[in-house]
Amino acid sequence: MTTTPRSSSRPLFAGLLALGLVTGLSACTGAPSSAAGTADAGLGSRWGACMRSAGFSVEDPSDDQIRSGTITSPSGVDQDRFRSAADQCAEDLGVHGADSASKEKWIREYDQVASCIRDAYPDFPEQRPGVIEWDREEYPPAGDPAFQQRADECTRKYSPDTKTQSVG
Repeated sequence: MTTTPRSSSRPLFAGLLALGLVTGLSACTGAPSSAAGTADAGLGSRWGACMRSAGFSVEDPSDDQIRSGTITSPSGVDQDRFRSAADQCAEDLGVHGADSASKEKWIREYDQVASCIRDAYPDFPEQRPGVIEWDREEYPPAGDPAFQQRADECTRKYSPDTKTQSVG
């Protein structure tokens, strides 16, 4: 599964990122099984507690966000440090990485999403493989509701499994 953030100071389509960790291909994901749904109840609160212990001010995500990998970082944090802590917390909770076929699918989908966004916003920045992210301070058009509408339309068209999430 992937993610499409709505209003935030640092929205991000975490797509490829299994723990929605804002960057890279080193992610954890997987669709929850019905057995996993009850077995990992409380994942979100445990992950949130782990991240707060690592020094990050985060709210507890839902258990489904942990299992599906749709966690995004708060704005203004050291992304590498956040990713490292989130990876460690996920590992401690037994959340495992996505397979390479899923990663390749997400890369293709998000390349198409970014291209679609650029049809309306030609200056939309180049993206890392499998991730679409922007910071409204660095890319002011992202604060326009029309931009978010375009991003949502492109995501529905080219990455229909993407879930929507508010961050920030």
